[in-house]
Parts: sequence; C-alpha cells; structure tokens
Amino acid sequence: MKKLLFSAGLLAMSMSAKAQVFSFDAGVKGAFSATEMFNNNISDLGAVQDYKMATGSNYGIALNANISNIGLTVEFLGGQFNTGYQGTIGNTAYTSNVELNTFSIPILLKLGDQTGGYTELGISTNGVRQATYSNSLSTATSDVTGKYKSYTTAVLGFGSKISLGDHFPLILNVGVRFQYGFTDAAGVDALGVDLTNTMAYPTYQKSAAASVGLHMGLTYKIK
Repeated sequence: MKKLLFSAGLLAMSMSAKAQVFSFDAGVKGAFSATEMFNNNISDLGAVQDYKMATGSNYGIALNANISNIGLTVEFLGGQFNTGYQGTIGNTAYTSNVELNTFSIPILLKLGDQTGGYTELGISTNGVRQATYSNSLSTATSDVTGKYKSYTTAVLGFGSKISLGDHFPLILNVGVRFQYGFTDAAGVDALGVDLTNTMAYPTYQKSAAASVGLHMGLTYKIK
C-alpha cells in the first residue's frame, strides 16, 4: 500500500511539473501613443485654455518570466510624453505644448498563452528627466522640468503574440495599452503658469497623465 501511494504521489508531481511550463524571454519594443495631462483647474477655464491632442513615443526592452499562461513582465522604456493645449486670449488664438522626456518602468501581469491573445494589467512608474514648454505666440521655449513630478499610472492592455515560425525563437507582439495616472504629475498650465501658483489657482488640483497607444515588439524566447 505504501509503495502504491508513493508511486501515485510521484505520478501526481510529475503531471503537475509538466502542467506548469516555465519560460523566460526578452525583447525590444516601441510604442506610439496619444497623450495628455489632465487637470481640473485647466478643464474649468473653457475656451481660454483647452486640451489639444498630442502624441508621444517610447522605446526600450522587456523582460518576461512565464508560468504556463501567466507571466510577469518588467519593461525599461525611454521616450517622450507630450501634452498639448489650445485657446483664445481676447481675439488671439494660440497653441502650446509641454514635451516631457521620460523614463518609465512598467511592471505587468500578463494573462495568455505563449502565442495568441493576451491581457495585461499593472502599474508604471514614470520619471521626468526634462520638460520643455513652448507656445505658438513666441519662438522662445522654457525649461519647466522643476515644475513636474515623477508619477505612477495604472496600465491595462490587450494584444496578440504571433510566432514567426515553429523552429524560430522570435515572437512578434502587437497590442494596445491604456494608462491613467493615479499620482500627481503637477506641472504648468496652457500658458506656462505653475499649477501650484495660489494666485492663479487658489484650490490646487492634481494632474493626471493619460495615454492610449499602439505597442509593438520582438521577443526572443530564452527558455
């Protein structure tokens, strides 16, 4: 009886080990996104200051550890996050933009097989290395790096992993990713005024970075 139970235990462990497929992969990726920084104080100003669609991009590497159809991904991405504005002062129309040079580290849980569709969710920490303000009414630009803070975004994404061949270790990743900030990025308004300026804005409001983008990458299966 003991031998039978021991044999059954070994068989169960063997089946469990086979069911849980461990794999590791690494890759390069890039992204192109629609981006904006939302702040309620700006939203309340109407035509004087309004949002204008801006775009940004990211590039870097991704490291993945997978157990069966569950994966943990860590990415290291450099890039740009732009926030655009438009408005009218008197009879004069203008546009303005803040270009943020960022370094982002998303940490994501991925649900999906090694190939085929997947869902990802997690958080991304985003450091602001430099911020530059520009306005169509002037050729001058302003360094507003000190007005911004590092911020964290919630991440939700969907996509597909496409094998490039049965005996070829490269996988093409194509997906869409949504991000929205839940910590304050601070910053300046459409006219370059510090949002912490109590003369302009007696009640302080947080700034939330938001984006939706197309992400593409090539992954090499290590194990």
